[in-house]
Amino acid sequence: MVKFILASVTLFNLFFFSMAFTEVIDRVVAYVDSYAITLRDFEKVADKTKEKIPQIKNEEILNTMINRVLLLKKAKELFIEGKDEELINNYIDLKIKSTIVISESEIRQYYEQNKTQFKDIPYASVRNEIEKYLFEKELNKKLKNYLEELKETSDIKIIFIP
Repeated sequence: MVKFILASVTLFNLFFFSMAFTEVIDRVVAYVDSYAITLRDFEKVADKTKEKIPQIKNEEILNTMINRVLLLKKAKELFIEGKDEELINNYIDLKIKSTIVISESEIRQYYEQNKTQFKDIPYASVRNEIEKYLFEKELNKKLKNYLEELKETSDIKIIFIP
């Protein structure tokens, strides 16, 4: 009986003191499949982002980080080497940008519908600018839709929004 009590006291002391000196290294903000977005990662991204866009909300920053993780995961399935940004950009070029075609008629139609905006500037002078605008608009739409599809097929858990 004495041995049992001594063993119990020893186990309690080991457990109690190990708990007393345990330190939380980093908290998890969200999981994207098996990848954890930590509070430290979030704070780094938030600090940089808020320097450029002070009014941005933490929820938007976290959503952007989740989108980035999803795209990077897909990019790494196709590309073996490269920096994260490079992989993501190459993936977007291959999977989304390569599917976008802005026709001459779409460019002309936009010009005609927005003539007051262009005043007396001839079509030839603004054609490339319009094409870039329409391309970016279509890219944003397709990228948003693609990210929604990725989110539907991924296991995303937001633990908390800092």
